[in-house]
Amino acid sequence: MKRVGLLALLVAFLFLPSHIFAEETDTYLIHANETELEAIKEQFGTPAEEFEEIPLVELELSESEKAALQKRFSSAEIYPNRQYETAADLVSPSFSMIKSTPKQTSPYTGKGVKVAVLDTGIDTEHPDLKVAGGVCTAAVCASKVPYDDNFGHGTHVAGIIAAQKNDSGIIGIAPNVQLYAIKAMNNRGAGSTAQITKGVEWAIQNKIDILNLSISISVNDRPLELMLQEAYKQGMIIVSAAGNEGGSGQMDTMTYPAKYSSVIAVGAVNNDFSREQNSSIGPSMEFAAPGTEIFSTYPKELDEWDNKIDGYRNLTGTSMAAPHVAGVFAIYKEQYPGLSNVKLREMAQATAKDLGTPGRDNVFGFGAIQYEKEIKAVPFIQAAIKKGGISFTLKNPELAASPSLKEGDAELKSTGTNKWETYKTKGNYSFAFSYTDAKGVKKSENLSITLTEPAFKDVTMSSWFAPHISYLYSNDRISGYTDGTFKPRKEITRAEALILIGRAQGLDGKARNTVFKDVSANNAASGYIQSAYDKGILSGFPDGTFRPYQSVTRAEMALLIQKTYQFDFDPAAKMPFTDVHENMASYEAIQAMTQQGITLGVNETTFGPSLNMNRYSFSVFLARTENPLLFK
Repeated sequence: MKRVGLLALLVAFLFLPSHIFAEETDTYLIHANETELEAIKEQFGTPAEEFEEIPLVELELSESEKAALQKRFSSAEIYPNRQYETAADLVSPSFSMIKSTPKQTSPYTGKGVKVAVLDTGIDTEHPDLKVAGGVCTAAVCASKVPYDDNFGHGTHVAGIIAAQKNDSGIIGIAPNVQLYAIKAMNNRGAGSTAQITKGVEWAIQNKIDILNLSISISVNDRPLELMLQEAYKQGMIIVSAAGNEGGSGQMDTMTYPAKYSSVIAVGAVNNDFSREQNSSIGPSMEFAAPGTEIFSTYPKELDEWDNKIDGYRNLTGTSMAAPHVAGVFAIYKEQYPGLSNVKLREMAQATAKDLGTPGRDNVFGFGAIQYEKEIKAVPFIQAAIKKGGISFTLKNPELAASPSLKEGDAELKSTGTNKWETYKTKGNYSFAFSYTDAKGVKKSENLSITLTEPAFKDVTMSSWFAPHISYLYSNDRISGYTDGTFKPRKEITRAEALILIGRAQGLDGKARNTVFKDVSANNAASGYIQSAYDKGILSGFPDGTFRPYQSVTRAEMALLIQKTYQFDFDPAAKMPFTDVHENMASYEAIQAMTQQGITLGVNETTFGPSLNMNRYSFSVFLARTENPLLFK
């Protein structure tokens, strides 16, 4: 159908860069004599930057352009435009061991992920840490901020995960997480079952995504186990130190809570991936991570161990290994929104660096945790969120036969092979991904997506037209009012309609005078109105006016959309509406709208051509014009 072809062209025009079908380009610095540089600029375009002290320019070139330049100007020197990073934030050498340096995890930084450190608290005044909040469940809390750290252990753990990129001190694996302190341990590093369990409960109630527990006890503590099971059931990723009890052979020296199935148990390794001598061992071990002489944040007033009172120190143990794993999971949580804690755990297991005995073992578990930017070992759904829009892509489809994605009982409509999309208002949404794995086992996995926008007070998913408004909002076509409303039933003016059409078509919206005597450059829609006139989309009224503040009728809407999109239709087909006649200027446009399914009329026999459009009905027509998936 012509509508589909036009839609594809429109999407390409609106959202793809102008050189999308050309080679990829990069920027280079060209050094040559003044005469050659002038010739180079003439042939290869305007430089992004020109230098004054030496004959040097910055140019964006494709590989073929670069080769042509070098051939034509053989004496010219072409240098890559390298990227430098500040050296002020120290990156721990341990991060390289698990592929989690800032360079390796970029552009992901843990943004939007809520991480809590249940420990001795976190130094809230440390310049390298930004604590979003917290709670104290210990018997004795800190004097000023209750969840402040008066022992040091929790601050050291927190720095490994979330030390800030601030040109000072160190940087954590996931510096942009929302960091929370749960002070369940006192100033001697001790806490009771009730205090720790209460801290886990606080994490559940505050919807913490990742909980780090660098704590241990030698006996099974059933109340704590029950609370951790509930946290895991609700989707929390729980990481714990395996313990520092040593051991050899087939011994099980693992401590709790690391031994619980709901918890990811982490042992410590040295910088050569050998086991740190005191790291516990046992069948519950899941991952190994660096834990020897780890340099991290520490409360300055307690920093008297290395003769440098600077707020940083080295510590060794599985307590230091656990936050390495928590940091990697924070990166994954940001990169793969919606995936469950179970799925993320599976992905991390599949990409671990195998150590010791092949396969899972009691010393290293699945091996050393590794951040992998592309995970190829398991099938999973990659969700991309753009305001009110969610697009889903099945990754590694060769490992998943008969894939389907559902919301409740409704299957999402496909936008292509192994691709789906949907449009929602602010809220929490659950989806089920089903497939058959490579072994022929049928599997179903849940995804939970949270949208923060659009958050209109008067448009929710209970309104049938909400997905259409969310689609336009997601694609920057439409917005609401400053009071937080959309006003869906407010009549839409001709000027407002042209702004929406203009944005959809990528018309020039720069304010300027128009051919219409009642539309000056002071009108916000003037640029779109003049651009639409230039393209023949509109002509105005015989008296030379446009009447920008007059409401748009349904007939005018049909004319405007048909002139813009030029849909195919059968002029010989019977008109289903008794109130639309051949002598009407909008007759053929209404035929096209009806045959395309964009509108079915006010009812089966009436179109209502003279009825005024409101904001929601115009949104429906425009959204359906652009996206066939929005048809009922």
